[in-house]
Amino acid sequence: MFLYEVTANRHTRLRTIAERLEMTVQGASDYAHQLEADGLLVLAGGEYRPTKKGIAVLQVRLRELRAFVDQAGRSTAFVETTLALAGAAIHRGDRVGLFMEGGYLVAYPGRAASSAGVATEDASRGEDVAVRGLEGIVALRPGRIRIVRVPASRGAARKVSPEANRKIVQRSRGALVATMDVEGLMAARRLRLHPRIEFAPLAGTVAAAERGVDVLLLVPEERVTEAIQTIEAANARREDKIPYESVTLA
Repeated sequence: MFLYEVTANRHTRLRTIAERLEMTVQGASDYAHQLEADGLLVLAGGEYRPTKKGIAVLQVRLRELRAFVDQAGRSTAFVETTLALAGAAIHRGDRVGLFMEGGYLVAYPGRAASSAGVATEDASRGEDVAVRGLEGIVALRPGRIRIVRVPASRGAARKVSPEANRKIVQRSRGALVATMDVEGLMAARRLRLHPRIEFAPLAGTVAAAERGVDVLLLVPEERVTEAIQTIEAANARREDKIPYESVTLA
C-alpha cells in the first residue's frame, strides 16, 4: 500500500502518506526506512518515489492480489441475481424481502427482511420472479428431523397401529415424510402417511431440513445409526445445527 500510494500520488511529507494509509507518522517512517533499505523507495527532488525495483515488486503484488480476489470470488460464489416465488403481486422495480417458506425462496413486495433485492419483472402471486441487487442473507432456521424407528422383525411393519402411534403422527403434522427401505414404506402406509422422499432418503431428508423443512423419517431399526451419522456429518459443517430426535413405533 505504501508503494502504491507513492506511485499513484505525489508526496513530499511522510505525514500525508500516513494520513492516506490511516497509520501513525512513526509507522510511515519505519516503512519508508525499510523500503529504502530494500532498494524499493527513494527520496528524490523532495518527493518519495518508487524505484524501478519498487514498481516491479508492486506489479507482482497487485497480480497476486487480483488472483486471490478472483479465486475468493469463485469460492464464495456471490449471487447477484436469483429466482424466487412471488408471495404476492409484484411489479418490476419493487423492492422485495426474501424469505424461506416450505423450502422455497419467496419474495414479498415492501416487506422488511434480512435479505432483500429489486424485482426485474412483473409477477403474479405464485409465479417465479427474478430478483437482482441482492443484499444480506436470507434468515433460515433448519427444520427438525424426527427419526421413527420401525421394528426390525419380519412382518412387524404390517402390524403398526395408527391408533397406537397417533401422537407421533400428530406431532409431525406438516412435516415432509421420508421412508427408507420397504419397512419404512410399509409403516408409512399403515400410518396413512404419504411419503414424498423415497429414494436417496437420507440425502433428501438432510437437504430438506437445511432448507427449513421439518421431516418425519421412517427408518428400519438396523439403519437408524446410519441415519444419525448422516445428520451428524451434515451438522459438522454447519453453524446452525439440524435438530433431530428419535422415537420408536408402538
